[in-house]
Amino acid sequence: MTEVTMLGRLETEVMGVLWAASGPMTVREVLDALNEGRKDPAAYTTVLTVLSRLVDKGALTRSEAGRGHRYTPAVPDEAALAVEDVLRTYGDSAVSHFLERAADRPDLRERLRRLAES
Repeated sequence: MTEVTMLGRLETEVMGVLWAASGPMTVREVLDALNEGRKDPAAYTTVLTVLSRLVDKGALTRSEAGRGHRYTPAVPDEAALAVEDVLRTYGDSAVSHFLERAADRPDLRERLRRLAES
């Protein structure tokens, strides 16, 4: 059985920095924001590795910026990241199970209807 990939503590912190940002960020910008007020600052290479792994997981996109890169969240929040992860891992089966659950719950069907209309 394939497991849904969860974010580690530092990955979650990095995603928080990028979700709060007004635009794409370089490694140095993420590092500086991450280390603000930290007792034990993270190293540049550690943040670079975390950013690369988040790109591999589909949580971030990377674009060239001079000799380096800028990173942007691929999804707007944790919930969207979780949905993407479940869909990537379980595909149509996840959608099928969700729809089966919605069929049994009038409150969920109503929420879905309202969301579909907005």
